Amino acid sequence: MSLGDVMVAQFVPFLVSNYITKEEWAKVSPQTWRNNFSYPWQWDDNDFQNNQFGHSYQGNLYYNAARTNGYNFWASTLWPLGGSLMWEYFFEAWAPAPNDVVNTAVGGVILGESLFRISRLTLDNTATGKERVFREVASGLLNPMSGLNRLLRGETGRVSANPPEWRPTFLLGVLDLGYRRTTQSIGSGVIEEGTNQWNATMLLSYGDPVKDLSGKPFSYFAIRADLAGPGDALINQISVRGSLASWPLGKSKRHQIAASLEYDYLNNPAFEYGGQSAQVGLVSAIGAPGKTWWGQTFVLFNGVILGAVQSDQYSTLEGRNYDYGPGLGMFVGGRALYKNKLQATAGYTRLWLYTVDGAQSRHFQSALLVEARYWASRKVGVGISVTGYNRHSEYADGTEAFKDASFVRFFLSRALPGLPLP
Repeated sequence: MSLGDVMVAQFVPFLVSNYITKEEWAKVSPQTWRNNFSYPWQWDDNDFQNNQFGHSYQGNLYYNAARTNGYNFWASTLWPLGGSLMWEYFFEAWAPAPNDVVNTAVGGVILGESLFRISRLTLDNTATGKERVFREVASGLLNPMSGLNRLLRGETGRVSANPPEWRPTFLLGVLDLGYRRTTQSIGSGVIEEGTNQWNATMLLSYGDPVKDLSGKPFSYFAIRADLAGPGDALINQISVRGSLASWPLGKSKRHQIAASLEYDYLNNPAFEYGGQSAQVGLVSAIGAPGKTWWGQTFVLFNGVILGAVQSDQYSTLEGRNYDYGPGLGMFVGGRALYKNKLQATAGYTRLWLYTVDGAQSRHFQSALLVEARYWASRKVGVGISVTGYNRHSEYADGTEAFKDASFVRFFLSRALPGLPLP
């Protein structure tokens, strides 16, 4: 069943690309297969959205081909790697690309497990009638492989108990709707630009941010998704950080050394960055949900497996304008909520990336976020956030490039289902 799902995930986009959009790379044959096994690998030069989001989403389908058929997290991680290699060798006329494999295999795992768990939140095996239809359709849109398999197994209309693992120990979603002002400067402030946009941000915290770190992988994860317009890209950000394992410091488990995986896709009017990272660091709890004070702090050291950074010296006809490379960095931050009324969030990240494909370069990036919210009730609030971004790039010819940007957001918030009760 899992192998059949993978073939569906391969043939649907392949047939569309071959017979409808008639892409040159989709003209495969036994000769292109032989070429792919004999020619050296080449880095893919497609545009940012295709490489940094499209491949990872495709990997999510391969991952859920296994996950929704009973494989656990670790066994399912092999499927996006296998699916990616199958695609690179047999479904493309171009030589296999290392960036495509990494983006599909690693990004696919992170997106795949988070979407697997979110799609389970939507399902309710005890529901009937229109509610059941709505839930099954919504879950299938979130996780197409799950929807296909449930339909084939006759589970979409079968009434039964819900597995306990479908519901996390803690869940909080927040939808922000409002206005965003983006300003940026290039060089030493010589060129300044400003952009006004509507903005919608969805934040989801799945599981207890400290206690669940010791559970199965992704027993805790956090998602941020940003939409904005008008602009060249509707999707401005998708970031997911999911837990892998933890080692408590003391019996209370309020302080833990934790390991996690992170997927980032940022494509906004000021800059582009995408990549997958592995992290380890200290995570601590403040109070408890519903009490006078509650929140968390974290200090994470970041190993970038493969990052894509906007380049000042590299561009291709296919639309690629970014450098690829691994890197190192750190992330420090925290959030706190006082009496379910006042909320403060702050975070600082710093990344260094060394280019292995693109312009010969090194990139230093940093970002600082400060945010404040006032909750008029458990479900409705208002807020403001300020983000500052900086990139310093050094190139082999001795030139340097600097870019600064800032984002200011004003928004109304809706908590789903609501802040924890005291």
